[in-house]
Parts: sequence; structure tokens; C-alpha cells
Amino acid sequence: MKITNKPYPYYEHEEINNLLELLELNKKRNPNNISFSYRNGMDKKNKTFSDVYDDVLYLSNYFNSKYKNEHIGLIGENSYNWIITFLSIVLSGNVCVVFDKDCDEKKLEELLKYSDTKTIYYSNKYCSFVGDMKYKTFTLEDINSFIEEGKSLENKYKIDNCSDACIFFTSGTTGPSKGVVLSQKNIASNIYGASSLFKPDGSVLSVLPFHHAFGLITSVLKPFYYGKEVFINNSLKYITRDLSLVKPNTLFLVPLFVETFYKQIWQTAKKKKKDKKLKNAIKISNCLLKVGIDLRDKLFKDVRDVFGGNLKYIICGGAYLDKKYVKWFRSVGIEILNGYGITECSPVVSVNRNNYYRDGSIGVACLFEEVKIMDGEICVKGPNVMKGYYKDKKSTSSVLIDGYFHTGDLGYIDEDGFIFLTGRKKNIIILSNGENVSPEEIESVLLKDEGVCEVIVHEMGDKIIASIYPEKEYFDNQEHFDDLIYKYNKNKPKNHQIAFVNLRKTEFIKNSNKKIIRSKALEENN
Repeated sequence: MKITNKPYPYYEHEEINNLLELLELNKKRNPNNISFSYRNGMDKKNKTFSDVYDDVLYLSNYFNSKYKNEHIGLIGENSYNWIITFLSIVLSGNVCVVFDKDCDEKKLEELLKYSDTKTIYYSNKYCSFVGDMKYKTFTLEDINSFIEEGKSLENKYKIDNCSDACIFFTSGTTGPSKGVVLSQKNIASNIYGASSLFKPDGSVLSVLPFHHAFGLITSVLKPFYYGKEVFINNSLKYITRDLSLVKPNTLFLVPLFVETFYKQIWQTAKKKKKDKKLKNAIKISNCLLKVGIDLRDKLFKDVRDVFGGNLKYIICGGAYLDKKYVKWFRSVGIEILNGYGITECSPVVSVNRNNYYRDGSIGVACLFEEVKIMDGEICVKGPNVMKGYYKDKKSTSSVLIDGYFHTGDLGYIDEDGFIFLTGRKKNIIILSNGENVSPEEIESVLLKDEGVCEVIVHEMGDKIIASIYPEKEYFDNQEHFDDLIYKYNKNKPKNHQIAFVNLRKTEFIKNSNKKIIRSKALEENN
């Protein structure tokens, strides 16, 4: 089968304006199909689209009878009860404030106060300390009793598409977290716009944390909109087991997952002394693909079985991913489609398409979104752009200008509409001579070296420093990294050269989306 990579029309879907229409859509067209599945002990439990609609209807009746325009907190591991609680809070006319399940008690107290949250629904299995806090608290494990109570209550859906629906907190990788206020219209427009670019062919395994917009809206609500089964992974330690059980068609991941899978595959191949065979098979396969012969299913069965055997797409976002991974996974029959999103845009701005992509890019803009480059910065306009930061007019006005959200990310758009990232505006190193240096561009080069596991490039005393966490086998190999820096500097102007490398013994601190918290890294190195 010859691989094509040409532009084609948007996928056609029924437009939705709020989350109630999302639920009604699939109750109408796929009532008895599986919507969500998850492990219940050693068994797999299924929920149909009709089940989800009824559970949310009854639970929202319960919330509507108890709360009026309140901010209700939600914290816990990924679960079916988490999803229907989120949807029910929003549809009952209240605001769902979503918290990181790994948030410590002190940080949670700060965010609860900041967000005016008085009531919390939490997982007793994961966040039991919440029950001892001085708030109204209820466990997600008790949701079924609230659903039962809601069956006898009146349905009072009164949807305001543009009112506050939920608050997500930014990851805070370069500064304090902000509360991003989204409406149902924001979320629904992004579900529709992104689904017009990409669609899965089968089931999805959802592994990203739901308290991030990418994890919830992109890897749960969008597949739900497609009418596809979503299997809920509630712990990363079970991901291999769940891949084998679910045999998914699509995964939504951040780059660290992709890089880890890649390393594990090669480590296994070397251990079994099959690494040379794998390299040769890739060369042969790539040559055959050029003449329209696709034998990847047969040649790389062992590799594909790691992902359950049916994986076709990985949608990747959240951080930089070297295009070498895109090319390698394509060689074995798995297409990595890079995308770009930010919580303030609900969250997807762009994504590469099933059959139209450009390696190294973050894809083309979603339907209904306008993306412009202003002074090198990526700016977005559309119905998906947030209402603002909660109780922070100053920060809101600094990023929402003339209808455009200024992302803080630098990039460019090519002649075919593909968007490319070049760095983060706040991370730019400004040297004493006034020259600007993008640390991300240097990091992307260094990450190609086999000895580099993680790297952050920063400025210290008007000099460029590379802080590297090495791969284990390179921990004490200073000579390797001195040589790496020498080669990098060889053809660079003096002001753009790396002055020295700092080798770390520990990984960089990351947020729950496995993204390095840059502000913490800089604190450690200063």
C-alpha cells in the first residue's frame, strides 16, 4: 500500500456547542456501543454511551439540587467516576475546579483559596489526606449513591454555553500556576475543530492525567465524540498490561513516553541480540515503502506487539519531540502525529493529520482557529480561546490582545500552513551584546547524542551553560560530554558557544505531564 501525504478536506462531524450536546450525540447514534472501559480488579468493566448519558444526567440532577453557581473541586487518579463527576458538575451549572492529584497539601490549600473552592470531591484511594482538610469533602468512591439519589430528582439542564464551566491550572513550568477559565463553548469548539483534522480508526488507551486539558479534553472527550471506546489507565505502572489487554488503535502521549518506549525497544533488541536484525529490517522496509510495498506488519510484529499489535497512531504534544522518533516509528508502522496545544486554547491549536503531515512541524491549525505569527510569536484567535485567568485581569490583558491569545511560544508557518516551533519567548537568552539565543534550539541538537537523557540550556554570567542528565552508561564519562560540546561549538560564533557542561546525578524535576519544570531547574543551577 503506497503511503500518501497530500492535503485533503476536513473530516465531517456534527457540530456541538456544549457538553450536553456531546452526550446526546452519542446516545442518539451509538447508545449500546462501549464508550469507556476500565479494570475492575482483574476484570474489564464496560460503560456504553447510554450508560454515560444516564449517569451524568442523574449525577448532575444531584449536584443541581445541592449547589448553585459554586466552585467545586475535583482531585484524584484517572477513573470513570472522575470523568462523570467533571461532566456533571459542569452540566449542573456549577464550575469544576480541577486539581493535580500529586499536589501536596500546602500547594492544594493555596489553590483552593485562590480559586474560591469550598467543596471537594476526591479519591479516597489516592488523596485520602483531603478528607482531613477543613472543607466540605466527598469521595469519588461514593458517587454511585449520589447517582441513585439523582434518579428521583428533576432534570434542570439550563446550559449557558459561554459561562464559566471549569478551571484548569497551568503547569507552571516557568512560573506560578494560573487558573485558566474555560466555557463549554471553548471546549466544544475545540473538540469539533481538532476532530476535523484527525480521527482514530479504533479504540484509545487514555494514560495522560485528566487534570490537564490535554489528558481530559484531547484523549478522553475527543475520542468520545468520535464514538470510539476509551480505556482508562489509572496508573502508569500498568500501562504495559493495559496495552496488551486493550490493543489500542491510538495513543495520546507526551514526548517522554515516546522516548522511553523507543529506548526500551532497543534495549530489549540488544538484550536478545536482535538489534542488528532490527536495523537491517528497517532499512529494507524503508526501501520497499518507496516503491509502494508495505511489509511493516510482518517485519515488525514483535515491536508492534509491545503496543498491543494494533497501534496505528500516536498523537504527541506537550513538549519538543525530535523528528528522528517520528521517522523511526513510521518505519515500524506507527505514525506519530505531532500537535501543539496550550491550556488557554482548550487546548489544541494544531496537529498533523492522519494522511497529511510534515515531520518536525506541529501540524496545521484546527478548524475555526486563526493562527498568526506576530513578532515571531505564535498567536491564536478563535472560539476555543479561554475566557481569561481567574481573578487576574493584569495577566489576562497581557496575553489577550485584540482578540488574539499570545502563546509565548516562538515559531513560523510554512507555505502550506504547517506550523513550526522554535522556542519559548520567556526562555530566550539575551546576551550582553544584545543577541538572542534560543535554548530549545541548542537542546534539540544535544538531545540527539546517545549519552544525553535530559538537558536544559541556560545563561549564567553572560555565558551559555548546558545542564545534562546523562544516560546511565555515561554517568562518569566526562570526556564524552567535553567532546560533544567541542563538536557543537566548532562552527558556532563565539557568543553562541556553550561555555561548559554541568553533569547531573539526578533527573530534572517534572510536572505530572512529564515536562521538565524549567523554573525549578534554573533554581537548582543558580
